[in-house]
Amino acid sequence: MNPPDALQLLIISHAREAETGDFPKGRNYVDAIHNAFVRQETNELVRELSLVDEQGTGAAARRFYVDGKDPGKPLLPPEASELDKALHTLVVLIVSRSLVDDDAVVARLEEIAVAVRDSEKRHGFVVLGTSEEVLSSLRQKPQANALKEPQGWSVEKLGEYPLRPAYAAMLSVHKAHQLLARGLAPDGAVASKSRFFISHAKLDGLSLAQSLSHTISQLTWLGKFYDAEDIQPGDDFKEVLKLGVLDSMLLILRTDIYDLRFWCRQEVMWAEAYDRPALLVDARAELLNRASVLGFTGIPGVRIPDGNLVRVLMEGLREWVRIGILSRRFREVVKPNSPREKETVLLSRPPSLTSLAEAMKVLRERLKDQADAPARIVHAEPPLEANHSDAAQDLIKASFKNGVVLSFKTFLAQLPS
Repeated sequence: MNPPDALQLLIISHAREAETGDFPKGRNYVDAIHNAFVRQETNELVRELSLVDEQGTGAAARRFYVDGKDPGKPLLPPEASELDKALHTLVVLIVSRSLVDDDAVVARLEEIAVAVRDSEKRHGFVVLGTSEEVLSSLRQKPQANALKEPQGWSVEKLGEYPLRPAYAAMLSVHKAHQLLARGLAPDGAVASKSRFFISHAKLDGLSLAQSLSHTISQLTWLGKFYDAEDIQPGDDFKEVLKLGVLDSMLLILRTDIYDLRFWCRQEVMWAEAYDRPALLVDARAELLNRASVLGFTGIPGVRIPDGNLVRVLMEGLREWVRIGILSRRFREVVKPNSPREKETVLLSRPPSLTSLAEAMKVLRERLKDQADAPARIVHAEPPLEANHSDAAQDLIKASFKNGVVLSFKTFLAQLPS
């Protein structure tokens, strides 16, 4: 069984302004947004953790340079019916003067906007204008009715001009995360901001944590948990920290002291035990490091030798979207309240000893007195290496005779068609 793609990205810009003007040009925005989802420079193994135009990844990204006035052959945006080729489609529209003045293109975009509006929030629209003036002009077009509804962003509000394409890409990835999260929420309600928990050691990670906190505060669609701001006098310190981890993406600022600090280790262990999204920021400066008890094997990582904190936030959002794609496709084949759901636990990354043990606890609670049940722990790609897999199988079979630990693609291959 192969569920449909969970996410489709459609980026639309006018061809006549793709290469004109100073940096950033229209094509710079399109490429930055596209590259945030498609990492073609990475090798095949790493691509399993990316969002690429390849069969089986659960995501697709497409670019459209449109021109309804082309005398040879008009280039129009895709049909509105294209949205339903995936469980969720995010349309990112770059609004320029040429696009506003192209009635044929605007008419097709209105059809897409109507389809997005009528999709009951399955699909989404990001409208980025080259200026407030062109956004205002678009809203005044007689045929633009549903197009007026999405809140438009002028790229002039995205900080200094060299950063604007990167911030436009980050906003698009955030919106993709929201779409996927809404599809998984029982009531369809999601937080308006993607929230990051800044996990750091005060002794040598304070300046990095403060810089990252400041960067997040500059981006209105992002939120943060920062202990110095979010723990108030009289609060239960442990409870507030734990709830912060469970409600956020854990950004692990791994400096040289980090692994030695009790609360830093505890935050990582909570993320592992409750399968919360996490990103490892390797900020160690020492050439020699002692062995660590923390299980970072399944957690993706990023390095910032150039001090680029935007890279940290972008990779964190991308990891959130990857998990959303996995979870949304899993939900298509494992329906809520079904026997298969009762027998299966999904892990968002290759398992550590901690996450395996906690998943086993969940299965034992669900399958009391059912030692012969086909218990499964399904994890994100890649598959476990042979010795790790053998140990995982031994662990689950100690409780369930027919238990198995397997990757998501292996799980899909074993389902009836």
